[in-house]
Amino acid sequence: MNQELRILINKLIGGEITDLEFLDLFKGNIEITSYFDKLLEVICIEKNKNDLGLLFYIGFTFDLFDERHLEMLNQLITEAWHKAHEDIAGLLQYFQSNSSVESLYKAALTKFEYLHYTNALAVKCIWALGDINTPESKEKLELLSKSKEKEIKKNALHQLKRITNSIK
Repeated sequence: MNQELRILINKLIGGEITDLEFLDLFKGNIEITSYFDKLLEVICIEKNKNDLGLLFYIGFTFDLFDERHLEMLNQLITEAWHKAHEDIAGLLQYFQSNSSVESLYKAALTKFEYLHYTNALAVKCIWALGDINTPESKEKLELLSKSKEKEIKKNALHQLKRITNSIK
């Protein structure tokens, strides 16, 4: 990501420009969806956590994330170089893809240094697994329900109960 785009995104975040003004300034150069995809790929290769945060802001603001990003999101949620894990868990919950089950499970078990004080990521992953609601996600929830961490166990049991009750 170049400095000009960083400045433009920060102006958008800070309310100095509107969404439409951003798009007008941005679209003067390129179509946003394909550029977003290319930037996401480059940022992940470079492992640039600051640019990833800016790009996620754009992705959420302009609804640019979709199923074409699943493979990358599944990989990103288990990597420690960034701080977007909870956002990624939310996206994976939204897409409800069985391809995300293993990554969500691994992320639920991982204690990222910047989240050492909370189980919020684990809880988000557990809820995503509950919404995916496949035999594979249920199996991972059953494993998580045996956790020694009270909050993880409680949420996994809740999701298993919710899934069972939705079948009836």
